[in-house]
Amino acid sequence: MYDTVAILNPAAAQGKTILYKEKIQSELKKNNIDCHFHISKNTKDIEDTTLRYINSGCKNFISIGGDGTAHYIAKKLAGTDCNLGLIPTGSGNDIIKTFKINQDIQESIRIIKQGKISRIDLGIFNNSEYYIGVAGTGFDSEATRFANETRLPLKGMVRYNFAVYKTLVTYRSKIFKIEYDETKRNINTMMMVVSNLKYYGGGMKITPDADPYDSKFDVCIISAMPKFTFIKSFPKVYKGDHLAIPYVETFKTPEISIDCDYKLNVYGDGEYLGKLPAKFKTVPTVLNIFIP
Repeated sequence: MYDTVAILNPAAAQGKTILYKEKIQSELKKNNIDCHFHISKNTKDIEDTTLRYINSGCKNFISIGGDGTAHYIAKKLAGTDCNLGLIPTGSGNDIIKTFKINQDIQESIRIIKQGKISRIDLGIFNNSEYYIGVAGTGFDSEATRFANETRLPLKGMVRYNFAVYKTLVTYRSKIFKIEYDETKRNINTMMMVVSNLKYYGGGMKITPDADPYDSKFDVCIISAMPKFTFIKSFPKVYKGDHLAIPYVETFKTPEISIDCDYKLNVYGDGEYLGKLPAKFKTVPTVLNIFIP
């Protein structure tokens, strides 16, 4: 019985991840990491395979793909003593940035071999869907949907930037109803995110102070603003400088509820979680992850 399973998502990076298969297998062998190598068929297969190997006593799970691949594995690992390793070969690869893991196959495998484990918080949406990094709704979720669906051969920052400007043409701000820390507010909002990690959207530092060890979310609200102001300010998010813009608000809270008359989509780690209304909670120290 294998102690480690590597799950490769051939759909990651618009189908390019499968091209790294032989190199990854060679590097795993060089590092004496004996594992079962599984090529997934779809997202359900990623979850089913993870669950099957958990039940068979497997200890280490290696995600080969992007944030979505790690997302579906982590959903099943949450609350167990199993470990998640990341070999980032996807389009965005935002989860690794908070943990200062480079997008390099050899380095990622060295980190796994080194065996240093950290137990982190996760977010949970409507008490049913875990996510590792950032969940968002509003303009953000529409842009994410477009980025996921476009067939243009774009990656990372370029892919998400294109989706942002395309979505901006037709999107209008909405009144969001939010509740947190005994506070109730109605806000005319472009978008908002509920973050456990710092980055999303192919490198945007949307919540620079997010900490996966503090048992709190960093919530970022971007209020309604003129489109020209949005376009002019948008590049600031890549360095986290957007927090100085008057239309941007951030705060920390362990849980928050969000609703809107428009039943907007909610995405977490770039994957569809469901629709509003949403209740987000932090789940402290629930996932083991290999870190540098």
